[in-house]
This record gives sequence, structure tokens and C-alpha cells, in this order.
Amino acid sequence: MKTYLFAWNPKKWNWTTLEQSIEQLHTTGTVKEKWSVISHKKIKVGDRAFLMRLGEEPKGIMAAGIVTSLPFLSQHWSGEDKLVNRVYIEFDTIISPQQDKLLNLESLNKGVLSNYNWTPQSSGVEIPDEIAEELESIWFDFINTNNHFIKSSYVDNEISYSEGNPNQVLVTRYERNPYARKVCIEHYGLSCVVCEFNFEEVYGKIGKDFIHVHHLKQISIVGEEYNVDPIKDLRPVCPNCHSMIHKRKEQYSIEEIKKSLTNTST
Repeated sequence: MKTYLFAWNPKKWNWTTLEQSIEQLHTTGTVKEKWSVISHKKIKVGDRAFLMRLGEEPKGIMAAGIVTSLPFLSQHWSGEDKLVNRVYIEFDTIISPQQDKLLNLESLNKGVLSNYNWTPQSSGVEIPDEIAEELESIWFDFINTNNHFIKSSYVDNEISYSEGNPNQVLVTRYERNPYARKVCIEHYGLSCVVCEFNFEEVYGKIGKDFIHVHHLKQISIVGEEYNVDPIKDLRPVCPNCHSMIHKRKEQYSIEEIKKSLTNTST
């Protein structure tokens, strides 16, 4: 997964539906917007996207999400009779510049982050991996400290298949957050905490760094807003155990799945 910095300059284009988009995100858990991308030959579905507000104060990163489409040609934002490359971004966080604090340029011009140009002339510029990793860390702390985070009831549906029968796995945005995932794996490792399966040990280099990350919060209570702790709230699990955990509406606990696995093997 690569990371890209998109730009919005309110002096050039008035985002008239911004507050509506924020309300939609908090109400339904999903909002998609199309955005111009200069790196249209490299960007892919699933890449990480950050949105920088430029042009006038307050300046800073105000949104983050995931690219959900391949680049396509669309009319220029100015209304001119020309086409530009765009992608759809599904935002998981959007901050209102008029009401809340943004991740400002002062915070972004420190340490390793200072080696990147946070005020680009183009939108959809790739952020180098080492910069992106630090940005995820700073962003994660920022949204938690300032309560700029989405409700964990906002979930993605993943379908896994067992003997031809699809099982739905609910994956929270926190499980998808690259920084939260990284902290969880650094603490617990890359082996499944249920069955101890390790993909690299079995599959070699093609299995390196592969594992699901599971959120311990029950689906019945994840509608609450709270600060996620990657070590307290997340655990690495293999896809099979992840599917079993979510096999019923009220997810099984890791201990229950471990017990089931033990009973089967004895």
C-alpha cells in the first residue's frame, strides 16, 4: 500500500458540501468524494490518502481515507472544458476546518516529516514510505488526542469462504489503520494468537508480514466513541480464526475459539 497526499485549496474551489459530507460520515459511516490525482499512473485501489487544506488558514491535514477506484477522466474542477484524472476516496475521517483543529504545518515540519513538501502545487502526490509511516503515527495520536476519530461501528465487510459457503467478517477501521496495525504486530508478533499459525514460516517470503488484525470490542458496543489502544484492543489472527470469531452475530472471544480448537484436537 502506497500513501498519497491530496490537496484542497478553498480559494480555487468551494467545497460546498463539506459539512454535509462530515455529517454523512458520522451518520452512516461512509462518504466518498472524487479527487484529482497527478500520480494517476501509479496509484491503486487500496492505497492510503491524506487530504491537505491549503490556500488559506487554517492549513493542515483535514481528512484521511482509502482510494476506492482506479483513475478516471472527469471534468476539471474549475468547470473549464478539459478533463483531469481523478480517483474516488472513501474517507474515514474528515475534520471541519471551521470548527476543529487540523494537523497543522508546524506539526508536519518536524523531524523526518520536515523532509517532505507538505504544500504541493499538485494533488495526489506520492508520500515516500518512511515519511508515510511517521505520518500515520502522528495522525493516529492527533485524532485520538483531539477526538477526531470515527465510530468503530463503521465497518467494512470482508467475505471469506469455507467449503464454498461465504462467511461475513466485520473489520473495523481501526483494524485497517496502518499505524494501529503496526503497533499491534510489533507487540504481539505475526503469529495467530489463537492457533499460532505463522504465514512466513509456512509459505516463506510470500507469507512475510501477512496476518489479519482483530478488534476485541463486541459489535454490540462498538457504536461508542473511544480512543483505541492497539495493544489493548487489537490482536493478530489468521483469516480462518478471524472468520470463526465472527461466525455469530455476537462475536466469539479469542478464549472461546482457543477452547474450541483445543477440544477438536483432543
